[in-house]
Order: sequence, then C-alpha cells, then structure tokens
Amino acid sequence: MKILQIVADGNPGGGTTFVLDVLKSLADPFLLTQENSYAIKKAGNIPKFGINFFTARFDLRIAAKMQKVILKINPDLIHVHGGRAAFFLSFCRKPCPVLYTVHGLHGLHQGLKFSRFGERRAMKGATLVNFVSHTEEALALKNHLLKKTRHCVIHHGIALNTIPSKKEKIPKLIGFMGRLCYQKNPLFMLEIMKILGPKGYRLRVIGGGDDEEVLKKDPYTTVTGKVSRKEGLKLLSEVECVVVPSRWEAFGLILLEAMALEIPIIASKIPPFEEVLSGGIFGTLINEKNPEKFAAAILKGADYTEAAKNHLIKNFSWNQCIETYHSIFRELKANDCYG
Repeated sequence: MKILQIVADGNPGGGTTFVLDVLKSLADPFLLTQENSYAIKKAGNIPKFGINFFTARFDLRIAAKMQKVILKINPDLIHVHGGRAAFFLSFCRKPCPVLYTVHGLHGLHQGLKFSRFGERRAMKGATLVNFVSHTEEALALKNHLLKKTRHCVIHHGIALNTIPSKKEKIPKLIGFMGRLCYQKNPLFMLEIMKILGPKGYRLRVIGGGDDEEVLKKDPYTTVTGKVSRKEGLKLLSEVECVVVPSRWEAFGLILLEAMALEIPIIASKIPPFEEVLSGGIFGTLINEKNPEKFAAAILKGADYTEAAKNHLIKNFSWNQCIETYHSIFRELKANDCYG
C-alpha cells in the first residue's frame, strides 16, 4: 500500500519524530514536508518531496504544489499531520482516503483568528480524524469542529530500543528539552534558576528556537541549540530531573522519553499531562506557574521512576501504537475499495 505522510513543519520535535517513526514501519512510504528541513534529511532513502509550507497562512499556491505531488505519487492513502498541512490538503483533489492526525489545536489554545475555520475545514476534508489525547478530542468537540466527521484517539507510543541506556545522573543538573517557544515556556526556567542557581544547580536546555539567545545569557544555563533526537536523548539521560512547564500540549512526548530514561518529571498540571501521568501518580504536577513551587519540588527529589517506566511499558509501547495505526490504514483502504 502506497502511503503518503504529510507534515508541514519538519523541524525536530514530537510531531516530526512520530512521522519519521511511522515512515520506518511502512512497506511503501512517501514523505511530503518542508523543503530542506530536518525531516527531509532524516528520512534517508524514503521517497520524499519538499515544498515551502510557510509562505503565508492562506497561500493557496501551497495546495497547488501539494496537488502535483499527490498526482505524481497516486497514493492508496494519505496520512496528514498537523493543522497547517491538513488545511491546505482540504483544497486538493484526493484519489484516496485521508487520515488526519491532530498533533495539537494550537490556534485554539492561542486564540488565533480563523483557527476554528481552518481546523473545521481540515477535519471536514478527512475521512477520519485522529487525536493524540482525549483532552484534544474534547476541545475539538467543545468547539464544534467535528460535525459529521469520524474521529478516534490514539496515544503516542515510544520504542525502548531507541532510548539510550540508563546513565549515572549528574548531581544538581536539571533538564529541559523542547522547542524554545512560547508554548513550551522555557523562559519560566530562568525564574526557577534564580532560586536554585545559587544553591549549586545548573540547567541544561536541549533545543533551539525563539528564546535561545535570552536563555544563553543566564549564568546558570547552557543551551545546546537544535540537535537530533538521538543526541537530545543522550544529553537528557544525564540530568537529575526534567522540568516541563508547558502552557499547553496535545500530548507531551517528552514525558514518555523521561519515563523511558528513568528521570523524575516535574511538570505543569495541564490536562494532557494528567492523562499521560494518570493524574500525577507517575510524576509531580504543579497547578500554578510559581517558580518557588517548582524549585521546592526539584529540591524534594521525589522519585517515581520505576513505577513510571512500568506504566510506560504497559500503556505507551510503540508496538501497541503503530499496530493500531496499521489497522486503521487497512480499514480505510478496505472501505475505500468496497465503496
């Protein structure tokens, strides 16, 4: 089965990591993503196409370029990831079923104009819409985005053989990994370090983005800039704990990675994190953006790592995740043939 995977943002991150892992599991995959991106480079010998998805939010020339790729490949199924790619795909003529995996209703979280219109159109153009958490599914239903549209929820999974072996932790080294943008809230880490830096703690920020230069000026902080997932996990494996102060998330792949690495988690108490960590049983969740409370949790050093790893293996294995996707691929293709 020829399956075309489409993701607009090919930068390092949870969505791109997921797409690259799905591609590896397919017999006849194709990739369409941002030109000259990390995803293009990491896709290896998989047939791939690059266009510029970021000229303008309503640039329908992007849809025309996507249409050319679709006609050239003539796929049996299209799996599109993220609102931007799904929105432009909605203007294309599709020769096959479309699965749209929503990796975050970011426009709704930010209150952006036209985000409801864009997501509603993207979802209406899909055969099936998949959410990575029940929280995001509930948000879509609340905003009336799913009228007459089939939908489901498939949690992300993680393959333990892609995770570095357990390492001895560097005392008093705190980790943050992710894109350095408003959503991930990396500048909040500087408030924590004002408290913990004088006590001998250091912060390792793994990632790059808008806030990179500000973070580099902090005397207690080192910033790696953009790195591959493999290198990022290697650096993360040495930290004493990981802090995840996100303002919002669709899921939070970093939680699975930390559980796999047996690193204690201290994170924002937001619904997707509660969903992944069973309400806070397998990590410390803090309800307010209070640096003193985060600092106190780091100093306390609560350790749920053994139970958390068992929770991960039971509920978020990669085999379980990808088998569910493959089952859906087959179902969509079979229904299309029958129709």
